[in-house]
Amino acid sequence: MTLVEALHDAIKAVRLLKQAHPVQAPIGVLAAIRRRESAGCHMKELASAHALDPSTISRAVASLVRSGLVERIADPTDGRASILHVTETGHALLDQTETFYEARIAAALRDWTPEEINTFTTSLSRMAHDLITQEEVTQ
Repeated sequence: MTLVEALHDAIKAVRLLKQAHPVQAPIGVLAAIRRRESAGCHMKELASAHALDPSTISRAVASLVRSGLVERIADPTDGRASILHVTETGHALLDQTETFYEARIAAALRDWTPEEINTFTTSLSRMAHDLITQEEVTQ
């Protein structure tokens, strides 16, 4: 099996995992807001950090706001901008979703040693970083 084939299988596995726990909200964007909200999360920075078109982020945030998972608060330093915050309902949904994913991943890795999991985590993180960095350099 080649690396590209293994990556394809990994992407398929993640897709199947997400289908097993369907959430009617852009959960990845919600999680990204929670990771950034202590510093004040703006849509423009969110789009840039995740290599997404601002219109994509805008639609996702609008959906999250309509669902009561995120709230927009006027930025005190820039009246034209909003700071995004995850609501209590949003935090509860994220916690539930993360618990589901962690349990499924733990079950899949139950026969792995802690060293194997650590090596895999480190290697996967490095590969993602290097792919992103490579794309930034070639653009």
